[in-house]
Amino acid sequence: MWLSKMMDRILVPIGWIENTIAVVTMTVVSIIVFGNVVSRYGFNYTPIWSEELSRFLVVWSIFIGVSIGVRKNQHIGVDALLRFLPHKLKTASEVLLNLIGVVVIGILIFNSIEFIQHTMEFEQLSPAMRVPMYIPYIAMPVGLSLSIFHFIHNIVKLFTVADQAELAICESEHAEELKSACGGEQP
Repeated sequence: MWLSKMMDRILVPIGWIENTIAVVTMTVVSIIVFGNVVSRYGFNYTPIWSEELSRFLVVWSIFIGVSIGVRKNQHIGVDALLRFLPHKLKTASEVLLNLIGVVVIGILIFNSIEFIQHTMEFEQLSPAMRVPMYIPYIAMPVGLSLSIFHFIHNIVKLFTVADQAELAICESEHAEELKSACGGEQP
């Protein structure tokens, strides 16, 4: 129980940071794209950096969004079979799925770090903004590392919070449809 509370204390501010990054990046992308449209059609001028910066910010929002999805247990999954399993099998399957997530994300982190190292060795620069390409690529290990922490937290909650397996299933992307089936409002 203490481990889950300690992880909650650490992950609550991280969750706030993730949400802030996601909102700020998508807001800035919207402003840049809108400004680009206005400048292209209104002034017949397109800043060369706008498309590239927008692309880099979308990449950051995607990898941070992956972490947010894991935190909210809204990553892609098929849970139709899980709903009919007994409690112990639900818990075991949720633990297994989260462990598989940790392994897959761990492999992706390893590969992304190797990719970034190669990019740094070749001193690759972005075409328009001339920034080192490892800067936008850092989004991969950052977002994926946050995802691993959330997967581990999910596993800890499965062992420390009663009925967490059922809550995890009910917090899927169809949570609104399932509120009545899962006992009303979710904590």
